[in-house]
Amino acid sequence: MNVRSNSRNAPDVNSRLRRLLTPGDCGRWAAPMTRPTHFYDLESPEQLFALLRSVADTFTSTRGKPTQDLLFLVFGLTHLREWIAPDYDPKQSPATPEEKFYQQIFGLAEFKILQALCNRSKHMSPSQSAMGALYGGRIDDWPDVDSVTDFDRGPPIAYFVDGHDVADIIRTVIKFYDENWFQERGTRNGAA
Repeated sequence: MNVRSNSRNAPDVNSRLRRLLTPGDCGRWAAPMTRPTHFYDLESPEQLFALLRSVADTFTSTRGKPTQDLLFLVFGLTHLREWIAPDYDPKQSPATPEEKFYQQIFGLAEFKILQALCNRSKHMSPSQSAMGALYGGRIDDWPDVDSVTDFDRGPPIAYFVDGHDVADIIRTVIKFYDENWFQERGTRNGAA
């Protein structure tokens, strides 16, 4: 297998690929490069939802709130509907259950808040929303000391947008996905 590189200065991708395609420690061969419909070993909306639910459970139940978990949840919950209805153009009338769900979740106010946060973080544009974080956790609240950006303030223990606790918004959106998509299809809690 040969892979073309766009840049003359880029490392030799083919030699690195050949090294990857030799037996590894587990005796397995690396998979060849393809254009998959999945994201590495996340192969379905159910698997992504299970991962999001797991991170959300920890995020909403612990005192320290790592920013990287918040970012993952905002991005993941906003884009999960696109995994459910890939290639759907929302300007078109929904024809399948997947497309109808895509439209249905967009009607949820909490989803729109997450989508606005996602777009704001993606583009770093000014926000029309009032946003803030509550700081002041103890060192025991820090799940990852390296993630604390300001030791004087301590780790964030809550995030807010327009007077709403983002953890509550996340719970609501997860519940909506679960009750209106995954449970209806027999995939309890996002597990197939």
